[in-house]
Amino acid sequence: MRRSLPVAGFILFALAVSQAHAQNSTLPPNPAPRLRSTQSASLIPTAFDLSENTARHPIVFGASAAPNASVESGQPICGITHLGRCIQDLGEDEKGIFTSPLRLQPKDAYWLAPLGAATGLAFAYDTDAAQAAGVDANRTDTANKIADFGSFFATGAEGAGIYFIGLAQKNPKLAETGRLGAEAIIDSGTVTLVTKLVTNRQRPRQGNGQGDFWPFGTDHWEWDSSFPSDHATATMALARVIAGEYPRWYVAVPAYGFAETIGISRILANQHFPSDVLVGQAIGFLTGSYVLNHRALYRPGAKKTLASRLIGSVNPIADPRTRTLGVSMEVALGR
Repeated sequence: MRRSLPVAGFILFALAVSQAHAQNSTLPPNPAPRLRSTQSASLIPTAFDLSENTARHPIVFGASAAPNASVESGQPICGITHLGRCIQDLGEDEKGIFTSPLRLQPKDAYWLAPLGAATGLAFAYDTDAAQAAGVDANRTDTANKIADFGSFFATGAEGAGIYFIGLAQKNPKLAETGRLGAEAIIDSGTVTLVTKLVTNRQRPRQGNGQGDFWPFGTDHWEWDSSFPSDHATATMALARVIAGEYPRWYVAVPAYGFAETIGISRILANQHFPSDVLVGQAIGFLTGSYVLNHRALYRPGAKKTLASRLIGSVNPIADPRTRTLGVSMEVALGR
């Protein structure tokens, strides 16, 4: 029990790390940038009118109005011809992501509370789910073959493939999708690796099958422990970027369907518990959102649906003096 408390705390920290500032849903539409120069080798413009894109591309974490510094100053943008810039972008991402808990706000409870509750529920039924899945050699073999398409290296190759197809077709938006997909996979992979090292959880067919954290104390250290699933993280990060760049149902359904298929295959292959997949997908989704909101140049503005408007109208109420908690909802009455 003593070991589970710090582990649970770090799980919430990991979710906070990947969540904070990931969802800037009120950003204005981002039309295709108006180029003032010829297309570069990386198919990303080096200069364009920032008047309609300033709020979309803050490169400094937490800044909502600063323009993308690399674009504003004419510096190259990450691409095959500017790999140094890619490394710099990754470093800035990791700095922003791992320091994001310092910028948590009360509204972040909208994501952290449901995720924490869902994770706790998944933990409660992990063992039952693993036992229900059972062991089937043929099914395990099939599930592992499917999961091979969602490994960290496979998804990275898939993102790179999308990028090079975009280059070949002279399609900067497609190239950006692949580039940002690969960036999100690397960023989320770092969060996943750190979480794996800290939690050191056994897999369903290891030990007593209970998915214990640090079962042998610090005497036994696993670099590739069960929690969370890196397959689930990588595929969801890529799916989030693809669906964000092309917000159409016929793109989002296959993208997220692929991520869910990989996640389920890891459970059926007895490689992960449901909570491993759930948290991995959460990290991937939120990190993909972070990359989109800080790097995308061609991402269209998202339309506000009825559900998003309802969620946005709900505000938490907390009064420590009276020890009361509640919510308020703003309802706009039409004339």
